[in-house]
Amino acid sequence: MNLKKLFAVKRPCVNCPFLKEQGIALHKGRLESIKKGLLKDDQSVFQCHKTTFSTGGYYDEEHVYHASGKESFCAGAMGWLMLQGSPNVAMRLGHVYRLIDLNELKITAQSILEWKE
Repeated sequence: MNLKKLFAVKRPCVNCPFLKEQGIALHKGRLESIKKGLLKDDQSVFQCHKTTFSTGGYYDEEHVYHASGKESFCAGAMGWLMLQGSPNVAMRLGHVYRLIDLNELKITAQSILEWKE
């Protein structure tokens, strides 16, 4: 895995679903499902929607996503995890290797949706 590529996205996209304003609308319950998954599994990485199919990732016949290995961690998801006080394993490693700045992600978190269940 290319850690530099994983942490290439430094700010949420203009239509990131994690944003308070202007985020794309997902199917009902999808964003909450993503958030629960991120908190449940400390090792999960939610990939930025702009880096999935454009980098060669695809879904197979069983609707299982096959990553290209070139996807980036969603900055909105990282900001949301910071808002929860739960940076995951990948984020902590990214910080140790100086690929992300957890303090910058705290600033990003100010533009991120609060947890609603």
